[in-house]
Amino acid sequence: MFKFNFTAEDLEIDDPELVTQQDEDQIEELSKPLESLSVSSSSSTVVPASRLDIQSKSCLQSLPLTLHYELAQIPVLKQGTGAATAISIDMKTGEKKEIVTIYKRNLEDVKFQIAQDDDDFDTEDNNKTKEQEVAKQTISGPGGAEMLALAGKSDLVKGVYEGGLKTWECALDLVAYLAEQNENYDGKKVLELGCGSALPGIYILTQSNSAKVDLQDYNDQVLRLVTLPNVLLNTYVRPDQQPAEEEEVEEEIKEQKEKTEGEDDEDDEDDEDDEEHPEADPEDGDFRGVELDLPDSFEDKLALAKKVEAQSSFYMGDWSGLVDVMAFSGDEDKYDLILTSETIYAEESHQKLYDTIKNSLKRGGKALVAAKTFYFGVGGDILSFRRLIEKDNVFNVKVVFSAQAFVRREILELTFKA
Repeated sequence: MFKFNFTAEDLEIDDPELVTQQDEDQIEELSKPLESLSVSSSSSTVVPASRLDIQSKSCLQSLPLTLHYELAQIPVLKQGTGAATAISIDMKTGEKKEIVTIYKRNLEDVKFQIAQDDDDFDTEDNNKTKEQEVAKQTISGPGGAEMLALAGKSDLVKGVYEGGLKTWECALDLVAYLAEQNENYDGKKVLELGCGSALPGIYILTQSNSAKVDLQDYNDQVLRLVTLPNVLLNTYVRPDQQPAEEEEVEEEIKEQKEKTEGEDDEDDEDDEDDEEHPEADPEDGDFRGVELDLPDSFEDKLALAKKVEAQSSFYMGDWSGLVDVMAFSGDEDKYDLILTSETIYAEESHQKLYDTIKNSLKRGGKALVAAKTFYFGVGGDILSFRRLIEKDNVFNVKVVFSAQAFVRREILELTFKA
């Protein structure tokens, strides 16, 4: 087992021309920094590449009735570019910052659902239908509870669990860089490899209704419980586009209460507030932040899935064989842009990742690889990955983003040589 002994507090930035101005508190809040990141080895068996059918009954049933979510606020690299979606004000200094906002499902909500679903499955063990038996047998990789246990003990388990439940720092870098470029993605075909929470891919989905953004992660549970809900939160069930009836009713109740009750003792008011709003307890499925109700009928969920699949396909499993599953009809069927972040931590996976990029990218397209320059104890590093690319002599490689921290973070751009 290996550990990464540094935290988000170490992510210092020193080059205003190239680096992000991400606030350390925001990084620590939005991402799970590589503090005590542990990597365990496993058997040589891997999950084969396949396409996930998000319209299947098992996938739709995994969508919860209520999504607990938080807001990722990512500062743009250069102010005044027009790429921001909101303004953030630093409570300490009063400084205004342009930010990109993306909704993401609360991690504790995901863990709670995994544990709850597993308990439900166990208690109904004697009453399982044939369809449920088949569904459980056809899920590749570890079961929900098993993956949750693995994630609790180790951030990455090679060939079993690849860290997709968490959001890592380089994914935020990639979103910030894409926002700075402020490109037109209309009609473009995009692939995010090792997507996890899929913030970079989702950012592009929010920029264009005609972009095709496909998402791939090793674990199907990550795609169903994290990736798909995050896509929904930012597209067809965006919280900021929901009717405000509930808020208006609550405001009316509050105003009426203030009129009728008058001035009460301050201490009594505090006691009442404590009783009405007890401290959130994740173990009971109670999470801080905000929530959004999803449709409860199968038909409504299916309608949502069809809208998502009109713009996105979901792929699971190992990178080896992924190109065959995608079955490109020719170069024009390939991707204009390929994104990946924090996926080169293990040197033995570099060849598979590189081959997938090379055989999936359209001539004239580009790939963006966001990573740390070195991953302690695991062996993966940007230099080794660059050597692999340069040895093949197919791509031009250049650093388009760099952030100086305890371990330097970079984004490599790959384009085909003429």
